[in-house]
Parts: sequence; C-alpha cells; structure tokens
Amino acid sequence: MEEPATDPEDLDEELAEYEGDLADVDSEVRGLVSALRDHPDASLRLAVRYSGEEYDAVYVREDVRERYTDAELEERIGTLVLKGHGDPPEEAPLRDFGSLEAVMRFYEGVIVAHFPVREWSGLVFTFDREASPIVDLANQYLDD
Repeated sequence: MEEPATDPEDLDEELAEYEGDLADVDSEVRGLVSALRDHPDASLRLAVRYSGEEYDAVYVREDVRERYTDAELEERIGTLVLKGHGDPPEEAPLRDFGSLEAVMRFYEGVIVAHFPVREWSGLVFTFDREASPIVDLANQYLDD
C-alpha cells in the first residue's frame, strides 16, 4: 500500500493519475469524485482507489490514521476493497436497471460509498455519519 496523501493537492494528483479509468463512469459520479477532490468535505475519512487486489489509500484523515495501527488500517481497507468487488457495475439479472453507479453502506458512525469503475476496479470513500433521513426513519420502525 502506498503512503496516503493527506494534502488536498496531493489527493488531486493521485486521483488525476486514475482519471483514465473513470472515463466510462457516468458524469454524475465523475462530478462527485471531482467535488471530493476539489473541495474535500470535513467529514471525509478515507479515499481508496482499487484495481483487482491492488489498492492505494490516496487520503486518510489524520484522526483516522492515529486511531488505527498500520496493520489495522490495511485490514480495514482490504475489507472495503473486497466489498467493492462484490458489487460489479454490470449484473446480468439486473441489466434492465442499467449500470451500477454507486453503493452506499450506512453504519452507526460511518458511511461507506463505493463507485465501481470496471468489473474489479473502483473508488471507495468513507465519511463520518451525521444523519440519514431514510435510514434513520427505517431504523425507528425496525428497532421496535
């Protein structure tokens, strides 16, 4: 795993190298990636690009880096990448839905956003979770 960038300009350079693989991603997702590069949200915790079994953490927020050892962080990133492999952009039974653009996973304290690029490559971002009206409303009914 490469040493992650912490400076927004370094993040921009890292993701710019990956831009060629984003050429076939719908414009909405490219816009999101661009917005995250140009105006990093304070809640962005982690940004990872992956292709096959290889991955690069291109951004790790300082408090996240301090919370985990290198081995723990690498294990978490590896798990996130494996989850991304489970959501390919094209699935025959759902072809009439179109290409998968994003997968969001809501945990109690973190939101994970996957953006598949090709069969085994994509981007994953993690954010602090503040609120999610749909998920929070569903949990009100499901927790009873």
